[in-house]
Amino acid sequence: MIARGIVLIGAIIICTTVGHATVVDLTGSNDSGTINGAQFVFTTPQPTGTGVIQPFLRLENSPVEQGYNTSGGTPFDDKAGPWTHDLTFGDLQNTQVTLGGASYFKLLLDVNEPGGSKSLISLDQLQFYTSKVGSQTTSNVGSLGTLRYTFSSGDSVILDASRNHGSGSGDMYAYIPTSDFAGTKTSDFVYLYAHFGNTDNSQAGFEEWALVNAAPIPEMNALFPIIGFFALVFATQYLRRSHAAVGRHIVFASSYCGIWRRQQ
Repeated sequence: MIARGIVLIGAIIICTTVGHATVVDLTGSNDSGTINGAQFVFTTPQPTGTGVIQPFLRLENSPVEQGYNTSGGTPFDDKAGPWTHDLTFGDLQNTQVTLGGASYFKLLLDVNEPGGSKSLISLDQLQFYTSKVGSQTTSNVGSLGTLRYTFSSGDSVILDASRNHGSGSGDMYAYIPTSDFAGTKTSDFVYLYAHFGNTDNSQAGFEEWALVNAAPIPEMNALFPIIGFFALVFATQYLRRSHAAVGRHIVFASSYCGIWRRQQ
């Protein structure tokens, strides 16, 4: 009986299921969970420089917020600017990783909530749509295109912003099965729709979704030593060739002078 009780408690910690709803708790008692085949994993602060992640959706409101990425405008609580924009399936394919023999697209969620008793926030809906049409601004989310992934009714992920310090370092990885996008063309547009705050309200700054490049492009400060090395090699080779050429000219000049003197 004791063993069965321990197993039951462990199952509740991993994910609480009420009816058909799954709640993934990433507030500290557990660091991962699964909803409809997608994995949601707490992460400690991650590098977020250019070439490592690519933000594509920021949204902000209180007590609830919702939105989807688009270059067409701000249909809901999306924040206008360079970090909210269209996304193609080709962009998403650059994030492909393999976990346990299965293929996923890897995204990063950064939440921005106050500390103390207000640090929790719930992700109550997550959907992916694909469409041949970009820059949409419809308020009818279901018409965005072909639905590729969705939470079921009542599903949610609970996050605690206080587990990491400050915005910009990331709080959760979302691994979405690549199989959900079967038949999608590289040029098709991908829309991520997210809704926060039903269970635990949004109460501070923006939440941000970003792609995580599977093969990050090195930042320029990382390239400088490499560029410097090749520049040094090139300069050394150039000087050697120059010195060799000067030496040949000196030998030729000396020989010419010797011939000239004998003739005199």
